[in-house]
Amino acid sequence: MGVAENIDALLVKYDITQDNLARIAEVTPGAVTGWRKGSKPRKEALSNICAYFNLVEDDILSSNYGLAAKEHGTVPAMPQNARPAVGMKMGLAPRLGRVHAGVLTEPETYDEATMVKVPDFILESDPECFVVSSEGDCMDKAFPEGSDLVVSKKKEPRDNSIVIASVDGSDYIVRRLRLTANTMILSPESHNPEHEDIIIRRDSDHAVEIPGVIVWYQSPREME
Repeated sequence: MGVAENIDALLVKYDITQDNLARIAEVTPGAVTGWRKGSKPRKEALSNICAYFNLVEDDILSSNYGLAAKEHGTVPAMPQNARPAVGMKMGLAPRLGRVHAGVLTEPETYDEATMVKVPDFILESDPECFVVSSEGDCMDKAFPEGSDLVVSKKKEPRDNSIVIASVDGSDYIVRRLRLTANTMILSPESHNPEHEDIIIRRDSDHAVEIPGVIVWYQSPREME
């Protein structure tokens, strides 16, 4: 699997046409045809796609970790001795709890148990970002269960963002946000077919709270 398969997976996953993708990437439809034959998108086009769909470059470029591999459940496990990238400047953000575990709360004391290392560039863009631990398999196509998720309060939720959300005061969940003219849809991305979309009409009385957008995650296998 490679660029061609990842582009095809993107078109299917987000139910868009080749022309739609060309407009998002700000390229010609012919360029998208080239990608579907295996050519590599230029950096600006790749950045446009990643920004619009809230993806990372590996989702488009990687054979092992791209969208196609995720959709087919063939993403290889990280080696046991894997570590975060050497040389990346890191800072600390507070862990406020676990999604699926109720109210997010500030820790009474900030120590090694409550602070998590996150990339410094995230802290620079949002000093008030925080970390939650994922529970359950509702988003296991996007990131492994048990991952640390970095949540930005500053980033505005938009169509295709991955967010944490609470509906009518329920426990927080992680879902892909879909926005239409009349509905808000919180979609799982799971290999488990039992998880279903939560569909909320804009004219309903349901109260939806979205504290922030997921901007980075750390797989538990990478921390072993």
